[in-house]
Amino acid sequence: MPQAPPQVQYMVIELGGRRANDISESGQIVGSILAPELFRAAFWASSQSAPIDLGTLPGLRSTALAINPRREIVGYAPSEDLSVELPLFWASPSSAPVELPGLPAGFLSEVYDINPSGKIVGQFFNADFSVDRAVLWPSSNAAPVYLPQLSENLPLSGAANINASGNILGDSCAADLVECHATFWASSSSTPVALASPGREFIYTDYVLPGHAINGAGKMVGLARNADFSAERAVFWASSSSPAVILSTVGEFTNAVAAAISDNGQIVGIGYNEDFSKSRPFLWRNATSQGIDLTTFFPAGSNWDLDTLFATAVNNRGEIVGSGLFTDGTVHNFVLIPVHGH
Repeated sequence: MPQAPPQVQYMVIELGGRRANDISESGQIVGSILAPELFRAAFWASSQSAPIDLGTLPGLRSTALAINPRREIVGYAPSEDLSVELPLFWASPSSAPVELPGLPAGFLSEVYDINPSGKIVGQFFNADFSVDRAVLWPSSNAAPVYLPQLSENLPLSGAANINASGNILGDSCAADLVECHATFWASSSSTPVALASPGREFIYTDYVLPGHAINGAGKMVGLARNADFSAERAVFWASSSSPAVILSTVGEFTNAVAAAISDNGQIVGIGYNEDFSKSRPFLWRNATSQGIDLTTFFPAGSNWDLDTLFATAVNNRGEIVGSGLFTDGTVHNFVLIPVHGH
C-alpha cells in the first residue's frame, strides 16, 4: 500500500546520548548517556540542551525511564552483570538518586513510569523469574503495593505505565513466559482485566519497553503475537473493554509493536521486516491511519543506520524520541521535532 505524503515534516536532532526513553509535554527528555565507564541516567532540559548526568548508586549503572510534569524522574540501577537491579527515584534533575523503599532481600526491581501526582509503577522479580510481581509505590517514600493478580495460571506480572487517573497498564504471564496478556488495573486495588487479543493467530498480547502506552483517557497500545513468536502486530485498545485494533504498516515492515500513545492519540512504535532483522521507527497519527516510516525524515547520507531505529515516546506537541545505531555500530538517541507549514 503506498504511503500517503505526510502533512508534517520533522527535524531530526541527535541528542548526544545513548537512549531517549521519555519526553515530557514541555519537551524535557530522560534516558541514558555513555559515561567514561558505565552508562548513566541522563536528563535533557530541551532538544537543544546538553545532557545532564543524573548519577547512580555506588558501583552500579543507571537509566531513566520516565519524567512527570513535576520533573520527578524514575528508573533503575543495574550492576554490569545484572545480578543487582535497584529501583531509583530522582526528586528533580538536580537531585541525587535514591532507592525506592520495600525491595525484598534477594530480589531485583525495575521501575518504568511515574504519573503527575507521583505514583510509580514497576516490578519486583527474582533472578530466575520464578517470582515476578507488578508493584506500585503511592509515592516515592511509601511502601510498595503488590497489584492483584489476573489468575493463578498467570502468576508473573509487571506494571509498565500509569496515567494521571491512576489507571495502570501491565501484563500477566504464565510461568514459562510464553503466554502473556496485556493487563489493565483501574487502580492499584482493582480487579485486573486482560485486554482483548485481535484474533486469528495473534493470541498473546503485551506491552513494549521502554514505552508510555496508556494515555490520560485510558486508551492503550501494545503488541499482539502468535504462539511461536514469529509474527507481531502493533495494537490499539480504546478502553479496557474494547477490541484490539491492529495498526497498519507499510512496505516490508509487516511486523510491528506500538510503544506509546499521546493524549491526542498519536502513536509511535517500531516496524520490523519479516525476520525482525530490520527495525524502523513508526508513527500512527491515530489508530485508523496508515503507519508512517519515520526514517523518511532522516537526512540522506546521515550517520544513522536506518534499519536499527525505534521510537519510544511522543508528547502532545508531536515531538518523538527514540534510539538506534550509527553506521559505525555505536548507540545514539534522537528527537524528532515537527516542522509545520511545509
